[in-house]
Amino acid sequence: MAQANEGLLMKFVNWIERVGNKLPHMFWIFLGLWFLVIILSGIFGGVSAVDPAKGEEIKVVSLLNREGLAWILTNMVSNFAKFPPLGLVLVMMMAAGFAERSGFIPAIMKTLTRVPEKYLIPAIFIVGICGNLASDAALIIIPPLSAALFYSRRKDPIFGLILGYVAASAGFTANIFIAGTDVLLAGITDAAVKIVDPNYNVYPTANYYFMVASTIILTIVGTVFTVKYAMPRFARWDEEYEHAQVPPEYLTPLTDKDMKALKKAILAAGGYFLLMFLLTIIPNGPLRDPVKNTIVPSTFLRGIVPILFLFFVIGGYVYGKSVGTVKRPSDMLNYMVESMKTMASYIVIVFPIANFIYTFTHTNMASILAIKLANFLKSAGFTGIGLFIAIIFVSTFINLFITSGSSKWAFLAPVIVPMMYYLGYSPEWAQLLYRIGDSSTNAVTPLMSYFPVILGYASVYKKDVGIGTIISRTVLYSMVFLVTWIVMAIVWYLLGLPLGPGAPIRL
Repeated sequence: MAQANEGLLMKFVNWIERVGNKLPHMFWIFLGLWFLVIILSGIFGGVSAVDPAKGEEIKVVSLLNREGLAWILTNMVSNFAKFPPLGLVLVMMMAAGFAERSGFIPAIMKTLTRVPEKYLIPAIFIVGICGNLASDAALIIIPPLSAALFYSRRKDPIFGLILGYVAASAGFTANIFIAGTDVLLAGITDAAVKIVDPNYNVYPTANYYFMVASTIILTIVGTVFTVKYAMPRFARWDEEYEHAQVPPEYLTPLTDKDMKALKKAILAAGGYFLLMFLLTIIPNGPLRDPVKNTIVPSTFLRGIVPILFLFFVIGGYVYGKSVGTVKRPSDMLNYMVESMKTMASYIVIVFPIANFIYTFTHTNMASILAIKLANFLKSAGFTGIGLFIAIIFVSTFINLFITSGSSKWAFLAPVIVPMMYYLGYSPEWAQLLYRIGDSSTNAVTPLMSYFPVILGYASVYKKDVGIGTIISRTVLYSMVFLVTWIVMAIVWYLLGLPLGPGAPIRL
């Protein structure tokens, strides 16, 4: 029976790999969608719907005419330049990249080497989840570090690798910090909700409360599942491990000098962030809203990206200066330039994404499709928990083939966010449902760009490790995390808890 199940799993995995590999690059997908919207605007020109929020009739605006061509050509550059996530993400990654290259973020992750054995598994979950602070770097740092820690304690390093991988993958919808992912997705959600409500603002803190709770709950659930079920069944010390050539940097703990530098950096960066927070919560604080004198909304929330920029810069600079990775101001500049080089492909992909979204909005096709979908769902009575789970599963399925979180959300948000808005649900809630489905299957799909890297790390310990070995383990964690998140979301919804500062579930 076990062999039959593994055979079915491998057939499914191979099917995903075949289909996914046939998909073109995301640049071409969104370029095609952009042109498709232009063509469809001509076909459906004049089709209308009544906006329930305003009581006004809106019609599809055709772009297949002189006025449409003028709009396309005169707005093509500005659509790209004003796309909300672009500037936010570049600023955030400039600072996070500096903090990573100075050694500040890797040092935080490497504190795992000092954790007592009984706390090792929950520590891997917490550090892996919060490692998303360094964006995709967590998927490169945490898994091999986790494997080396298991190896040094004569525990199955392949299992340790998988544990680090699933923890880091789950971090895209769980964290105790605001990360680059929050900035990126909130920017897309903000652009999507402005299709129907230009005055509605979505901030990077949109899902913060839920994410903090997820960090705690996933750590507990993941630890219990690992200790009680996964490790007894899958973690075995193999004789082949005795001959593994483990890179020494993964086994070397932080030196006293590193720890002193890390403490200084945390005190400096943490003290700065605490000051910003205090300037927000004190009566008449300068970082409150200048008009309403409120905390939600406030200058603090609207300026969270520049505030986090300085947080990373301060932490990275103090750490780098202490250990010698930052010797002169030009080092900081060089590290930031290096981090921007890694964003080149993102910048290129944003061009068709931005034009697709703004063209979809300008033609009114996004609004009309959302209205008609909302009306259909209302008439069918499919508007509550069933709808939420359906959105999660759509996200889960698409993630098996398209692994870029921003690309998927850029594709789905222009329809899902307005549709949920018309059904009375907030954009922040729509975003969260998407994120749950997206994060749950990150560790399962073989098309994840870092999956070959994980296989490479595994081969250090065992030469014949294949895709099936990794995915047959990660799929169990994906199922556990997915069920946990769905239950959490339902409880959150039934209790009517806020998702983040000023971010309700219902409008």
